[in-house]
Amino acid sequence: MAIDLKDFKQTKYPNLYKSINKDRLKGYKYLMWIKIDGKLVKKILGHSEANNLTDKKAKDKLEDTKNDIEAGYTSSNKINLDKLFELYFDTQKDTNWKTIKKAIYKRYLQKPLGKKAIENIKPMQIKKIINDMNKQGLAPRTQKSILEVLKPMFKFALENKMIKEIPTNFINVKIPNQKKIVTGATELLKKVYEGITSYYQDEPFYQALFLFGFSGRRKSEILNLKWENIDFTNNYYWITDTKNDDNQKYPLPPMIKAQLLQFQDVKGLVFPSPINGGVITNVDRQMRNLKKHTGVDNLSLHYMRNILVSMLAENQTEAIVMSGILGHKDVNTINKYLSINHYKSGVEGLNKINNVLDVEVVE
Repeated sequence: MAIDLKDFKQTKYPNLYKSINKDRLKGYKYLMWIKIDGKLVKKILGHSEANNLTDKKAKDKLEDTKNDIEAGYTSSNKINLDKLFELYFDTQKDTNWKTIKKAIYKRYLQKPLGKKAIENIKPMQIKKIINDMNKQGLAPRTQKSILEVLKPMFKFALENKMIKEIPTNFINVKIPNQKKIVTGATELLKKVYEGITSYYQDEPFYQALFLFGFSGRRKSEILNLKWENIDFTNNYYWITDTKNDDNQKYPLPPMIKAQLLQFQDVKGLVFPSPINGGVITNVDRQMRNLKKHTGVDNLSLHYMRNILVSMLAENQTEAIVMSGILGHKDVNTINKYLSINHYKSGVEGLNKINNVLDVEVVE
């Protein structure tokens, strides 16, 4: 509805007007009517009853609003989170990480917050989403992922003067320390392998997915793997858009190849979401089933990496090989100048795994 100055009267303060008529519930309406840099700005500042405004308080609010406009802040009451999401991701280059974050937003944030004006989003609303995820049994890593989506979005809004403060600033999700030395790793590796191959014996899709984790790959690397990056003839695969922002070549283990061949495609994601064909956002349900089957309560894709590297250490594997098979860029401070051959390390690591498991896969 258009603002008509005839419905207001001038207060004793310049550029501040007060409605002639009083709303029964909200009280008098205050209007800012001012020229800033030659442009007329009209803005309702609030009501005497609903917003506890007096002439003096409304004048102070007018000054704050005027200063914000002169400082370059845009009115964000019409910019909702969906719009900010669109503006922010339009500035980001297309990578697998971008695809993952967009999927997380649509799965967990769009429905509860998407239509809310960004300046009205409160920390307690974000905390409620995290608490609800916790009640659903979603892993802390999954809970934290929504902050990894929201924080850069709100930082973008702050940098572009859409908001004055970031509601995620003091919200954190504590992830249990997963950097552990696993005792009895050799036997545990056998147990997990047998669990994966027995529980998912009739589901090559999930057997291959978890065997990739079992062989050292990160969750994001597995879920973003594409058929174009697998060479079945020469038995290797490439990981692109890695955490270290480089391309890495690894040997394709026969135990994984045998499963992949059962649902092999030509292009696209190897493990697409059964819901929308995009990147899978989590495999929590499938992992819970596997944990129950194996009896390894703290099992996760990340923990599989811990088991693997601990098994390799138990079998006197060199640090550079262990770093290579896990995809690290540097071994450690002492060996930081050593160049890591991921493929060679993968072959050596795979031989260690095969020796421990004492299995042979017929191709």
